[in-house]
Order: sequence, then C-alpha cells, then structure tokens
Amino acid sequence: MKKVRIGIIGTGLIGEVHIQAFNKHPLCEVVAICDMNESRLREMQATYGIPEVYSNQLEMHEKCSLDGVVIATPDQYHREPVLIAARAGVDILLEKPIATTVEDAEAIIHAVNTANVKLMLGMTLRYIPEYAHIQQQFQKGELGLPINAYSRRAVRKSEGYRLNGRCSVNEYLGVHDIDFLLSIFGRDVDTVYSTSGNFEIFDKLGVADYYWNIIKWKSGATAALQVTWNEPEGNKNLLEMECYVNGTKGSAHVNLGGQQLNVATNTYCDYPELTLDNGYHIEADHFIRCILTDESPYAGGQAGLDALKIMIAAEKSSKEGLPVQVKL
Repeated sequence: MKKVRIGIIGTGLIGEVHIQAFNKHPLCEVVAICDMNESRLREMQATYGIPEVYSNQLEMHEKCSLDGVVIATPDQYHREPVLIAARAGVDILLEKPIATTVEDAEAIIHAVNTANVKLMLGMTLRYIPEYAHIQQQFQKGELGLPINAYSRRAVRKSEGYRLNGRCSVNEYLGVHDIDFLLSIFGRDVDTVYSTSGNFEIFDKLGVADYYWNIIKWKSGATAALQVTWNEPEGNKNLLEMECYVNGTKGSAHVNLGGQQLNVATNTYCDYPELTLDNGYHIEADHFIRCILTDESPYAGGQAGLDALKIMIAAEKSSKEGLPVQVKL
C-alpha cells in the first residue's frame, strides 16, 4: 500500500514532536521538512533520515509530491503557510492557535474552504486518552449536561523563558483547555472574565505569569481555567494537567500530575487505567485517516476560530477588569 507523504513546515520543538509521531505511523512517511533555519534542517534530516529539506515552502510544493503538511511555525506566522499549502491542494494539520488575529483566522478558513482541502487544528487534548474519555462520557449522555468545570495547565518557568515572550501563556497552554471545554459545553458562550498576574516572567519577558479565565455559557454553566508558566524548576513534571467537569448525572476528574482519572455517577465510580500518553501519535493517526477517507477532523477551522475569540476576550477582560461578551 502506498504510504501517505507528509511534509513538516517548522522544525522547532513541536515540529520535531510531529516528525517523531508521523515517522512511527505504518501508513505514513515524512518525506520533506521546511524551515528557514538551515542548521536545524540539517540536524533534523540527519537525526530522522528525512529525504528532502527546503528553506522555501513554495519550492517544497513545486518539487515534492505531498498528501498533507503539518504547519508548526510560530503562532503569528500561520496564515501564509496555510494559504500556500491550500493552493497546492494538500490537507493541513495546523498547530494551535489557528492564528493570533481573527482576520488571519478567517483568511485561513476561507483559503481551505476555497481549495476544498481539510484543515485540522492541533488541539492535543482531543487525543489524550484520559481527556477523550471524559469527552466521550458527556457525548454519550452518561454524565448528563455539563454544568461547571475546573481546568488547570502549568509548566515550569524554563518553558516561559524558552518562548521568550513571543506569546502569552493563554496562547501557549490555555487554547487547548478552551477548545476542550467548548467541545463539552458547546459554543453558546455568554461572557469571559479573566485576571492575570505579573511577576518574574512579566518582569523579564513582558508577558503575564498566569491567567485565571472564567467562561460563562448562556445556559448558566461556568468553567474556570488556570494557566501558568511559573512552576518551579524542581517540579518533576514539565507539564501539570488537571480537569474536573461536573454534569447533571455525574462528574469526571483527571489529574495527570497526580496520576488519577475517575468518572462517577450516583450509582458507580470508575477508575480507568491511565495511559500517560501525550496524544501526538493518536493525533497523527487521525490526520492520516482524514487524508485517506471522508473522515472530518475533530477540531477544524471553526473550532480554532472559536478558541481564538475566547482568548482575545480573555486578554481584553484582563486589561479592563470586566467581563467581556463573546459571540461565537
């Protein structure tokens, strides 16, 4: 069987994670990588045995036959690579967030719709088995209607310094949780209230150390989301992840730092075995299936735009100190 041919655009830390995930897939091969950093390109080529390297995306599409691309460029540089890939007629896995402005996000969605190619957003919580299990329980109606939630994502300070102020911790971490919560609670959002704190990371890099985001739906349901990148370096977990969702029939709680998952109703409590899987190879498999079949991405352009609008509202709220109405 002919393997799906994948190109990776952007070979930074996340780009390399995608190379690893797709290289392990039996129906796929990473045949090309593209980056403006020549030394990084050669390093990745030598490490993973990738046949072709390019410093220009247009040249890559002209010279290399591809079925799909992964775009892992910095957040503010998503629009142009998507437009080029869409014109080339290849399906796209785009790292989150979809963009940093609504204008760019809408241009991205328009481009893929016009070209009739698939756009999948890299919202990894959709693929981490423990989070997917919670989402499935709500989709099946086992836990009733969601009414409130708490979600937390935290990384060590070194991650904040690695990104050097080029994005907020809401863009880096919060977008995942926002997308996950929207996938359970729905798109009928009313307001977003956010507060942020400025300490060491802000003093050094000019971006907030943490955000508390409160999302309220028109149904009256509410979710609180904490994101921070000021965890001490001594924390053995690079990434702390926790989520609790309460429904009208039951609740679910996952804490991947504390290594716990439980789902409970009035009649039972289940403790499924943890996989501790980061989800990237599951995400890669889903993208390959979307290329090979009529399957639609779990998180497409609209999901990316919705999460971006929530993030923009959170930023506005944290500056003004007031709730911000949101229309998705």
